[in-house]
Amino acid sequence: MEALELLRRTEGPLTQPRKPLRVIGIDLGTTNSTVAEILWLPGQTDPPVVRCLSIDQATTQGRYTHVLVPSVVALYQNKTWVGEGAKRLRARPELGIEEGRNLFAECKNDMGLQRTYHRAPAGYRSAREIATHLLKFLHDAARQESEVPLDRVVVTVPASFQAPQRQDTLEAAIEAALELRGGDLLDEPVAGFLDYLISRGDTELPPQGENRNLVVFDFGGGTCDVAVLRLGRTSAGRLAVSPLAVSRYHRLGGGDIDRAIVHDVLLKQLQEQNHLERFALSYEEKKQRVQPALLSVAEALKQKLCQEITRLISFGRWESIDKSTIAQILPGVYPVSLKDRTLSLQSPTLRASDFDKVLAPFWDRDLLYPKEDNYHLTCSIFAPLTDAIHRAHLSASDVHMCLLIGGSSLIPQVAEAVKSFFPRAELLTYRDQEDIQTAVARGAAFHALAIALFGQALVQPVCHDDICFTTSTGVEVLVPSGTPLPFPPTGEYKRRADFRAPETVFAGVAKIQVKIVGGEDKRPLFGELWQIPAPISKGDPLWLEYRFDENQVLHLRMGRENEEDYGFTASIENPLTYVSNPQSSRAQIDEIEEKLRTGQVPSEDISSELEKVSDLYRKLGQREKGLDYYRRVLKALGRPDVSLLNKMANCAREMGDRERADRFFYEATAAETWSGTWFNWALVKEQWGDLEEAVRLVAKAPSLEEDPAYLTFQASLAGKLGNKAEHDKLMALALKRFGSVETLSDFDLFWLRFAASSSGDKTLGVYPRIIAPKRFSATL
Repeated sequence: MEALELLRRTEGPLTQPRKPLRVIGIDLGTTNSTVAEILWLPGQTDPPVVRCLSIDQATTQGRYTHVLVPSVVALYQNKTWVGEGAKRLRARPELGIEEGRNLFAECKNDMGLQRTYHRAPAGYRSAREIATHLLKFLHDAARQESEVPLDRVVVTVPASFQAPQRQDTLEAAIEAALELRGGDLLDEPVAGFLDYLISRGDTELPPQGENRNLVVFDFGGGTCDVAVLRLGRTSAGRLAVSPLAVSRYHRLGGGDIDRAIVHDVLLKQLQEQNHLERFALSYEEKKQRVQPALLSVAEALKQKLCQEITRLISFGRWESIDKSTIAQILPGVYPVSLKDRTLSLQSPTLRASDFDKVLAPFWDRDLLYPKEDNYHLTCSIFAPLTDAIHRAHLSASDVHMCLLIGGSSLIPQVAEAVKSFFPRAELLTYRDQEDIQTAVARGAAFHALAIALFGQALVQPVCHDDICFTTSTGVEVLVPSGTPLPFPPTGEYKRRADFRAPETVFAGVAKIQVKIVGGEDKRPLFGELWQIPAPISKGDPLWLEYRFDENQVLHLRMGRENEEDYGFTASIENPLTYVSNPQSSRAQIDEIEEKLRTGQVPSEDISSELEKVSDLYRKLGQREKGLDYYRRVLKALGRPDVSLLNKMANCAREMGDRERADRFFYEATAAETWSGTWFNWALVKEQWGDLEEAVRLVAKAPSLEEDPAYLTFQASLAGKLGNKAEHDKLMALALKRFGSVETLSDFDLFWLRFAASSSGDKTLGVYPRIIAPKRFSATL
């Protein structure tokens, strides 16, 4: 009964169950999900055994059975496909399969967020609803496995999940007919630790009187989660576990590596084999057609190459070998169906040298923020690692052990990177690929067994961040970081009666902002308006009741003094993102896109809002995505727009697509007689080294021939063509016509500085406002 002894927190004797005891743990993963079961029969003397259930999954080619169920849901032929069947359909966009409409993958990253799938039918329009379908499929499979009823069900979540994300998971479980109680949401790293501990016994535990710091590094398909635990022994010799910290939510997973392989490696092979120019495929074709068709190819190549690298490491040959000579090939032809034709990728190949380039941003020790391009996101694994260590008030050298779990930790370079990060730590892992991918589900089952037998979990959950209530004077801490959960321990509500109404309202209703924030960065968790019927005076007493349960879900209610009825019961207003330190432009994009998706933008403002999104994507350097949005704006307008076409031309120029830049400039000149287009087009030609064409184009702007900025540009062209006299004459004329510096726009200020610098005028050249780092284009 060694496994049960490890799970015990009580000192009393262990009694055999009087009836069959059956529990399951569900790992609701971003990429794959798993169900693990423990069945303990009366009179059984052998230790209870955990096993992962092999689950039947329908596909269009027949039944597929495996312990891993892809966390993908698809709608096809009037049927809901879950698991492998849905995953295979993702690679068939020619069947009308499209993410967010009838295909839903990696939706776990959207749990608890204000993100909707507005094109999907009812019942599939949010991450919570997709999770409901997945949980129901897994739960039904478990119930069909045995007639013995389930005594306990535990579902795992990332340790970095915050209150709204956990609330969404709980609601999905309820809608899927799962009965979850206090403590039935378990942090994934803790589940992985439990499985490793029980499978290895207590050999990894510290001796009596000593403590050890353990980091659990859970690198899965869609999340990278880090938990820091302190291990010790009780006076009776049993395990004592103290959670110290978890990382904040970082958008990072093996799926990001797969997408990088598609766009950085396989796309080039596809273009070469089909004789396509660099810009022959549009953003939409790459995103909606190429990426879904080749994601599984990328994943398979990654797995095969990792196995080969592991083999070479075991023989001591990896460090000295030429990486370009190590490659994995998938024999066969892989079609990519576009709307008007079908491309084919023959024998796709992934070389170790290319794989190293793909992985480089994921191992960066210095740049610990997410970086997003047109098609995929990268973030260093050291972002969550350093975050968790910092929040635990430890250094990397204070860590004694590091446990690797999650499918993406099978990448050999991951183990090497983590090992080098913790100089004194013993690296713990699983040898078997399936074991490392199913450890979380097995640990969840053991957790369920411990609660069912002893009424207590082995690892008691704690509040990992201060939970604070905002007032007009600052923030009040409701639940301090490190507090054992539930809080209060009795499970009842805690009351505070020291809050006051912020204003006087004589008629109608008073609106009080109820806002809950968490952590050092005061990240929003709850936000809601409490409408109190008037009259109410500033300073009137208000009471607040709250509790934070074992599933780390906050319950909140408020009322007025001498009124016991709840004037307010908190509902969660989900935020737009949980990603640690999101870029401000990215946050703006999320907000505008969600308003567009949900019809909150008036029809007359749609074009301008789309253009804002386009400009923001371009600002982030995601020019292909920005250009795609500019196209949508043009389509919405239903007519050519000279300003928009100039933006599109400059966006294409920034991408290096000369053909489309010329085409957009030409369309702009045909749409409206505006001299600025000729000027911008001439600027682009000059940058490309076509000086004579630049002269010809700028000469087509006669209405601006007296403008000092245009004179400056013409002078510059004359100088580059060797006509010094013309250069000097035009520059002198331009400097006379700029006028007072204080009255000039940024556009004219830039060109004034350029003119001053070209003429040797050092006074104007260092004027404080004239600091533009690059040439300005004309704007309407």
